[in-house]
Amino acid sequence: MESTKELRERLQGGKVNPDGWHRPPGYVFFQRGPSIYITRLLARTRVTPNQVTIASIMAGFAGCVFLVAFGWQYKLIGLGLLYLNIILDKVDGELARLRETYSLRGIFWDEVNHLVIPPLFSIALVVGMTKIYIILPIFLVVAGALGSIALASLRVMHSLAPQIYAKKYLKHPEHFPISSLEVSAANKQSRSVLQSILIFFRPLHFFQDFFIIIATTTTALVIEQLFFADKIFHPILAYLALGFATLWILFAIELAIKKSRSIERDIAAIATQSREQ
Repeated sequence: MESTKELRERLQGGKVNPDGWHRPPGYVFFQRGPSIYITRLLARTRVTPNQVTIASIMAGFAGCVFLVAFGWQYKLIGLGLLYLNIILDKVDGELARLRETYSLRGIFWDEVNHLVIPPLFSIALVVGMTKIYIILPIFLVVAGALGSIALASLRVMHSLAPQIYAKKYLKHPEHFPISSLEVSAANKQSRSVLQSILIFFRPLHFFQDFFIIIATTTTALVIEQLFFADKIFHPILAYLALGFATLWILFAIELAIKKSRSIERDIAAIATQSREQ
């Protein structure tokens, strides 16, 4: 078998350095770093990529169950299982590329994983803090629910253009004339100014990444046990849950506005690519 370095280059190259955007901090070291060793180990077995995907979902569900428990030790175990969910989510794709065995069923379960586990985490985080007295529990429950909806919405909106293309545009392209992919100079200028303003807030968008969310929550839990071990509530986790929910809701609103303004360009790009193929 190839060396670990060669496997990284072949199986992770396009994922580590995607065109047009940058991966969040920790992606290479904490996610793709350990995943390649598990992939290398499983390559010698009969374990399939789809089985790895199912194991990832099961680890995510189990992690959320442990997160609901009141004891900090159980929460730490839950966060560890959620980290395993993230790692296995990388392994299934690497294993599929290594064996060149691709499966639409596997892609389906992979999408289920991304659509279900992060929102479930948001709910589990607040449900596990029902004895908090610094903030009324109802506020946390509402924040967790809204944050869960926002996380699911972010995932859905990112894939809406292909769905709309397949469900609506292909059936009646004459109903949706798309003149050009070109963007007017005025629009380009306005978008450039807006992007210049938003660049200062770009680091906050890293909190859409599930690993950053899990890492931040783990850090908050450890700090609580070091400095607030005598408390019967979770003060830092409570404010973190409210902060997460606020950010995710704002991200969902921002993405909805962006996608509504770019949907025709996105559909036109998909249509052009389909014709070229």
